Amino acid sequence: MYHYTAIQWIFFFYFYCFFGWCFESTYVSLKSRKLVNRGFCRGPFLPLYGSGAIMMLVVSMPFQDNLVLVYIAGCIGATVLEYVTGVTMEALFKVRYWDYSKNKFNFQGHICLGSSLAWGGLTILMTEFIHKPIEHLVLSIPDSILTPVTLVLTALIGADFALSFKAALDLRDVLE
Repeated sequence: MYHYTAIQWIFFFYFYCFFGWCFESTYVSLKSRKLVNRGFCRGPFLPLYGSGAIMMLVVSMPFQDNLVLVYIAGCIGATVLEYVTGVTMEALFKVRYWDYSKNKFNFQGHICLGSSLAWGGLTILMTEFIHKPIEHLVLSIPDSILTPVTLVLTALIGADFALSFKAALDLRDVLE
């Protein structure tokens, strides 16, 4: 079972937001052969990755001793998160940030079976391999350092999110 303070959970969220931004921006940049800053926010973080990582940790907690159940929980949890995020962002901003319409067994283009199955595997990868060294690192940081760093990140990320949200609403108004 994971036993973290609220500050540690928040820091994990920010870490995985940054990790997700690095991963996706690198992948898309290499694929398009030019530098691409991926994501909703302006800064180097993708909240969907942070949310996904935290969700994977939370839904897998009761099943840590059973990889099959970790897999199933990851499939379901991530698919629900992806669907709700996709529908919400499209409703708010009138823009689709991803589209699975061309994939087999998709639902409204927001989710598809292939991705859902992959989320289960990624949940196992996350809980068994990725998170353990990150957990060790974060737990080794004294609270006297982790707390102020997390609070500063909260202010910076909150301001970036607010500005990005406003810009997305402005873009929506232009598109309408």
